[in-house]
Amino acid sequence: MKRDLVIIGPGKVGTTLAALAARAGYRIVAMAGRSTERTREAAAMTAQQVVIASPAEVAALGGIVLLTVPDDAIAAVCEQLAQARAFPPDCIVAHCSGALSSEILAPARDLCGAHVGSLHPLQTFPDVQAGIDRFGGTYCFCEGDKPAVTALKLLAEELGGKPVELSTTGKLLYHASAVLASNYLIALLDAALATAGKAGIGRQDAAAALEPLVKATLSNVQALGPAKALTGPIARGDWQLVAKQYRDVRTADAKLGEIYRAMGVWTIDVALRKGTINEEKAGKLRQVLGE
Repeated sequence: MKRDLVIIGPGKVGTTLAALAARAGYRIVAMAGRSTERTREAAAMTAQQVVIASPAEVAALGGIVLLTVPDDAIAAVCEQLAQARAFPPDCIVAHCSGALSSEILAPARDLCGAHVGSLHPLQTFPDVQAGIDRFGGTYCFCEGDKPAVTALKLLAEELGGKPVELSTTGKLLYHASAVLASNYLIALLDAALATAGKAGIGRQDAAAALEPLVKATLSNVQALGPAKALTGPIARGDWQLVAKQYRDVRTADAKLGEIYRAMGVWTIDVALRKGTINEEKAGKLRQVLGE
């Protein structure tokens, strides 16, 4: 059953979800935002008659109330609305934060009898149109009360996403995995460019040279998985080369040396899973990396 939607905080994520939900046959009954003009623009993207009013007024209208406000405002907005008894009993109150669990919405459950949950699309939203264009096939991680998770998984599926149920206690670790895969990947690539710079290679040339390698590596991981895709000196058990390389990198820059060492230690375990090194070689590799 498709519940009516209310959006509180129609920024990039909220507007994207509202526009996609409208296309999927959901009724977007109301929106509330800090800027009336921007809220009207967001409502226009649904091509529906949408009530624009205060958060307390619109919260009373929804079967699903999405609090798509910034992460640091979710708790305060929910608390204020719950204290005003703005949420109808048995409605779904949810947010779209990747790091916060549904427990931050506990006042809506405890004071109003609402069901609480979260729906986090594992995607970037540089702008609304890009969010709409990219959403198909996006994994959407849902957690919370059972009725909330059921409704949010249906919503994600209807929007073209791939819903996955997540435990509430696992939310921070889930978000950490996304940070490692996205934010820290950028940092690792920046470290690679900095290391190339220590070898006298210009940043632009290094970026152009490494790009095909990075793309091929990601393609291999997707096709084979990390262990089978692994190549290089640690996969070969070449501890003597690793020792010399680690020495030169940390001599050039201590912080780059720490990155090389930390990633190398983890890579040893990947190589063991691949089966191309044994425990003896793994021990030598750990020794030269100071582990």
